Amino acid sequence: MPSPDLNSPLDYPDMQTTEQGQDIRRVLVFLREKSWIIVLCMAVSIIAAAIYLKKAPKIYEATATVQVEQEEQKIVKVEQIIQEDLKSQEILNTIVQKFKSRQLLERVLESNKMFAAVGTIPPGSTTPITRESIISRFDDNVKTSLRRQTRLIDISVRDKDPKLAAQLANSLVEQYVELDSQLRSTTTKGAYEFLKDESERLKKKLEDSEQNLQKYREQVGSVSFAQSQDIVTPQLRDLSTRLTQAKADTIRTKAIYEDAKKLGSNITALLAEPDVASDPQVQDAKINLIKLENDFILTSLRYKSKHPKYIQASNSLEEFKKVFTNAVLTAAAKYQRSCLMAYESAKTVEEGVEKLLKDAESNALSLADQAIKFNLLSREVDSDRALFEAVLNRLKETSITTDMAPEKIRLVQPAYPPSFPASPKIKIVLLLSVLIGGMLGTFIGFGIDALDVSIKTIEQAENTFSLPVLAAIPKIKEVSKNPGLIVATEGVSSSGVETFRTLRTSVLMGTKENESKIFLITSALPEEGKTFTSINFAVSLAQQGYKTLLIDADLRRPSIAEYLIGKNKDIPGLTDYLLGKKSLSEVVIKHKDIQNFEWMTDGTNVPNPTELLAQEELIRLFEEASVRYDKIVIDSAPIHVASDTLLIANKVHSTILVVRGCKTPVKAVTRSIQLLKNADARLTGVVLNLLPTGKGKGYYYHDYYYHGYYSDYYKKGSKNKASKNT
Repeated sequence: MPSPDLNSPLDYPDMQTTEQGQDIRRVLVFLREKSWIIVLCMAVSIIAAAIYLKKAPKIYEATATVQVEQEEQKIVKVEQIIQEDLKSQEILNTIVQKFKSRQLLERVLESNKMFAAVGTIPPGSTTPITRESIISRFDDNVKTSLRRQTRLIDISVRDKDPKLAAQLANSLVEQYVELDSQLRSTTTKGAYEFLKDESERLKKKLEDSEQNLQKYREQVGSVSFAQSQDIVTPQLRDLSTRLTQAKADTIRTKAIYEDAKKLGSNITALLAEPDVASDPQVQDAKINLIKLENDFILTSLRYKSKHPKYIQASNSLEEFKKVFTNAVLTAAAKYQRSCLMAYESAKTVEEGVEKLLKDAESNALSLADQAIKFNLLSREVDSDRALFEAVLNRLKETSITTDMAPEKIRLVQPAYPPSFPASPKIKIVLLLSVLIGGMLGTFIGFGIDALDVSIKTIEQAENTFSLPVLAAIPKIKEVSKNPGLIVATEGVSSSGVETFRTLRTSVLMGTKENESKIFLITSALPEEGKTFTSINFAVSLAQQGYKTLLIDADLRRPSIAEYLIGKNKDIPGLTDYLLGKKSLSEVVIKHKDIQNFEWMTDGTNVPNPTELLAQEELIRLFEEASVRYDKIVIDSAPIHVASDTLLIANKVHSTILVVRGCKTPVKAVTRSIQLLKNADARLTGVVLNLLPTGKGKGYYYHDYYYHGYYSDYYKKGSKNKASKNT
């Protein structure tokens, strides 16, 4: 079965629901981790709120409620001078705003003797109290509002004295009613004087209008133009009808005359005209002609055409036909003359009627002209009379309503001294302090988290560096208590042993068989736990059965000897071998408790460690050690501290970069990876070290989050099994 290539980008399944769940879980874990900041901010906010509540003055609020009537009360059936549609929403809002007018506020303050302190200097101030400041402060303490979907208005007044607050609220209502009554009375009296003067002027104007109308009647000699119009109108209508009829007769007779002229001398066509055919002479000639035609027919039957009687009959017939033709032509001429006479007579009638109509229209226009001025004068008289009567009636009504003061608002609920202060609101202030403190703490927590540029999760590391995370090593409590503890030797029950087994498996599977012998472990910065990782990784290889050699190549600050035996002096090691002072057997130390595990210190201090590591003796060391050992683990210096690691990186089979979780900056790690790649290092992957695993820290541990759970599970299982065996 082929080993998976851990150097290739990881292909995670697309599970949107899982990712969303992880995001929510991360937020919850983050809030749990930063809970101390949130709680601290909430505590500070609550303390500040408590101090404010203790020092803040107690303010009492008294409220009086009035109702706006839908219609003004009417004692008599007359209208007021000032009328308002009290059903209108705009009027209701206007009344609400009038309760805060400066004139009303001054009246209330004066009636309650609140201006007595004007000119005095209050304690703790150098500025004397002014009238304007008292009014302004009172305005700030007055609040008016219209209840939704009602005609009720609440007038609230705030003050340190509850009794004074109620007194001022009730005084606002009283002074409003009084001020409104005075305004109405003043306006009504002014209107009465105006109407009185106006009535005198309109009375004189009405007299002048009536005199002008009478003079015009005498001038035209007519009392009423309406009767004249009643006569002229039917006459115009009759003449118009007669003119229409006359025009129709003219058109008809003209058409008959034109048709008669078109007949000409065509006897057949002339005989077709009834008036010609019915002429007496034509009738007699027609009878004689018919008789001669009959005689000619009898003669033609008896005699030949050359017989004298035949010729005589034929000549008589021809002569009489001429007589008949002359009779027809004479009748046609008579018919045409009669048609012409009828046409001329109809035209004469039309012209006569048309002249009568024009005369009647001229009379009607003249009458209408006179009626216009008459109507203007009449309307002016009617208008002046109506206006005079209206002003006179209004004058009488105004004289009655001058002393009336109808109420527009009615007090529904007077203000009473409150028992509890309205400000400060203790519950609301405390609740807001908790919310503000929580929000501030959360904001600070997110700000701190946003400023943190370290690696926190496996996914973040793999996405950022495009390298696989070989293992995630949590913080182990036993190591903090026992600094020299080798976690990989603690057995199955150890909380960290499985982590290094995972690291061992990931490294061996991520490298080829012939290239998985020499491993270089380094870090970007100091104190990231590379030595701890190197020792435990080497031990885990030894436990797998590989003969393993651990070399301390950190010549700047070696720490393997101190970690394993508690001292780091006078022990020959790597530098002694490279200088040719010692052989490999002389510098290798075999661990007394761990089988297959041997190690080498840094050796004697040298002034030029970089030049020493660049010599060919290092390659000879690797070749000689590769013959004697199955696996070689090298602990080298941090990359950003010295260039020693970059000199070794291209001479080993696999390079592992240790990154401290939640501390090492991303830029430092990215720079280290780039330097290793430039040095032709075979970078196998990244080890996340010292990941938080305390309460709520599983967010950082992520894929290894469940490791502790299953470790406990196997731990409990082993105990149960032991108890059964006993």
